[in-house]
Amino acid sequence: MKQTSLIIQIIFFSVTFHLSAQDFFEGELNYKIEYEVLNKNISVSILEREMGDSFDAYVKEDKYIMTYNSKGELGWSKTIVLLDEGYTYVEYEKSDTIYKYPLDDNKSKLIQISRNVNDQKKVLDEMCESITLKYESTDSNSMFRVTDGKHYFNPKYKLNYKKYKNYTSGFWNLYVKESKAISIRNEHLYKGMFKSVSQATKITKKKIPEELFIINQDKIVKETD
Repeated sequence: MKQTSLIIQIIFFSVTFHLSAQDFFEGELNYKIEYEVLNKNISVSILEREMGDSFDAYVKEDKYIMTYNSKGELGWSKTIVLLDEGYTYVEYEKSDTIYKYPLDDNKSKLIQISRNVNDQKKVLDEMCESITLKYESTDSNSMFRVTDGKHYFNPKYKLNYKKYKNYTSGFWNLYVKESKAISIRNEHLYKGMFKSVSQATKITKKKIPEELFIINQDKIVKETD
């Protein structure tokens, strides 16, 4: 009887561990970006060239990558976020320098974070709730003074919010704590400049190789203050 009980416990914990290990989303997301200009000195073509009109994201439980198809002077850009290490690495195609930023470097003041249960939009044929995240930069060198965002999510693309607890830059830890899911539609308003909407057009659940997250050894890594 004891042996049977022990076998049952082993099976139970094995299954539980397997399920929890597979609980968080891993895969590739493809996004399309659209812009609306609010300033006569800015054009949609400039924004698309400098910031890109699409990006691909590769997500694992403890890290992710976003690659933008920008075509400006620096070419494409790649952002590698290593949550356990606590740093973001930003690489540009035509630059010999990779910029390293701490995830807990928050030079902003929170204005609003709220869950909008009644504000839902359809993304990939499924209705998604949204979270408003608005903050003001206290960095005099920041390109944008106020970032006003609304992020739509589907709980089936689950994130491990505990991994994001120190990601205080841009208050992203608060978004993940509230949603516990990947944002698959992002609406941003930069007052007096432009609006942008990035929305997932395809989501593929698959294994993402660790090799994808290796920092380019042929470039200089510069850590920012």
